[in-house]
Amino acid sequence: MIKLVDLTYYTETEDSLPQQLLERHKAALGFVDHIKDLLQITVIKHMDFEGTAIINDVPYAFFKSKNRFKHVPSKTHRYIKKLQPDIVLVQGLIFPFQLLALRIYLGRKTKIIAQHHGGNPAKGLIKFFQKMADKCIDAYLFTAAENADNWLKEDIISNKNKCFELLEASTWFTKQDPAESNTHTGIQGDENFVWVGRLNANKDPLTVLRAFAEYAAININARLYMIYQTEELLAEVKTMISQNESLKKAVILKGPVAHEELAYWFSAANFYISASHSEGSGYALIEAMACGCIPVVTNIPSYKKITADGQYGFLFEKGNSKNLFEILCRTKGYPQQQLSRAVIKHFNTSLSFQSIAENLHTVCIKLTAE
Repeated sequence: MIKLVDLTYYTETEDSLPQQLLERHKAALGFVDHIKDLLQITVIKHMDFEGTAIINDVPYAFFKSKNRFKHVPSKTHRYIKKLQPDIVLVQGLIFPFQLLALRIYLGRKTKIIAQHHGGNPAKGLIKFFQKMADKCIDAYLFTAAENADNWLKEDIISNKNKCFELLEASTWFTKQDPAESNTHTGIQGDENFVWVGRLNANKDPLTVLRAFAEYAAININARLYMIYQTEELLAEVKTMISQNESLKKAVILKGPVAHEELAYWFSAANFYISASHSEGSGYALIEAMACGCIPVVTNIPSYKKITADGQYGFLFEKGNSKNLFEILCRTKGYPQQQLSRAVIKHFNTSLSFQSIAENLHTVCIKLTAE
């Protein structure tokens, strides 16, 4: 059986107990329970704690380390070497120096996979080491193949054939009871859109509001519920709403909502809307789809991959409010229940933890057969 080590170099400083860290990382670790019967996996994390534990028949190891560019966690590397893994899956592309040291510890026999978690190629010295680390990396995982383009253009990744598509996370969310969801959220009717994200330039709430102002003017029952965790553009959002009568009636600024409550919002709303310009993946989008909330999202690579190129939702050009308005008009009268059921089926088949585990297992088999 293939031996796999899932390794996170980043040191969490917020948590003092392993269970706290694992709870925050559960969206990225849910695949573990599905892959443990396909291969032998060990999970390694860094935090202000050292120790080991067996959780659901899977060994976990915790080590202290530092988030410094050239800090090498030698104790961690010695532990990994004793495990004699066939493959080490390194989470993130931002620790090239540590990865170079890991290759020295393990030799050439062990395969190394690096998983992208958003972000673009670095500059200067870090970029130099990323290019060096590429010589040690046997495969890369990206949510969408297009997300690798900048890394290939910068010659950090030397061969596109080393890039595979794999989601970095999924969710346990499921569609909640409609009546209970309506009670929790206050949402009624069938023209409800929910926004979940930061109010910043990348998430681009202003493009959404420009399009929704036109849509709400001709669809007086349409509602946009905006759930947000940060408020960078809140002043601009409020100003735009205050200056438009349609937006005043249609937009509800909900603000922050506890994460576990989001399943009710995604189950009550008809459509999930996102205007992101760039995403490594799309956590909220995946959560929404798990609840049958139909996506209306930008045509960026990760969103295209998650929605099967718009087969399970609607895609519009980022920053283009006119195009978004046209898409919003297309949602009017669309067979929502049919598409909502198809979205849930697509989630279960292609976006779930089980799907991630199966796809990762396929990559591991391919690498160890080479």
